[in-house]
Amino acid sequence: MKFRNGLMAFAALAAFVGTTLVASAQQTVTLYQGAQINGRLRSGLDTGSAHVGDRFVMDVVPPYPSGDPTFQGATVAGEITSVTRAGQGTKPQLGLQFDYLQLADGSTVNISASLTQDQRKQQQANGGHVALTTLGGMLLGNVIGKTIFHTGGGGIVGAAGGLLYGVNQKTNFQLPAGSNVQITINQTVTIRRQSH
Repeated sequence: MKFRNGLMAFAALAAFVGTTLVASAQQTVTLYQGAQINGRLRSGLDTGSAHVGDRFVMDVVPPYPSGDPTFQGATVAGEITSVTRAGQGTKPQLGLQFDYLQLADGSTVNISASLTQDQRKQQQANGGHVALTTLGGMLLGNVIGKTIFHTGGGGIVGAAGGLLYGVNQKTNFQLPAGSNVQITINQTVTIRRQSH
């Protein structure tokens, strides 16, 4: 009889421990290095107006990492670390740092991630500016060709230079509010979920 009672007590203890282990296992979520998180920006980012230190937030959207619904309602927050505005011969650039991921229940973990996809919009090059620059290049080319080289081909040389100047006038880009982005986790992190 004692053996049977002891066996029943052991079984009850094992069931309790098993349930506790399952519950504690469900309290953590792991994002492995290389995991991809899809998001939607709450506010726009623009190389023409952004400043270092500006904060941004993106809402995590499906498909979730490993199809885990735990990420429903989660957000990722970060800040702008560098801005290069467009200019003559200068490509616009935006440095982004992703600081932390927060689940809907308030659980938060610091992350290191890189932007791997975005829906940027390039501002259209000003056709008038290109045309005026080209025209100026032709006039300048004609003056140089006739006065220095005593030829008539200077306009074509000047036009080529003017067109290159116009094309190289890089334009700023923006990631509009509501645009989709994708980040890739740089190192594995484990989120400890808040118990209710």
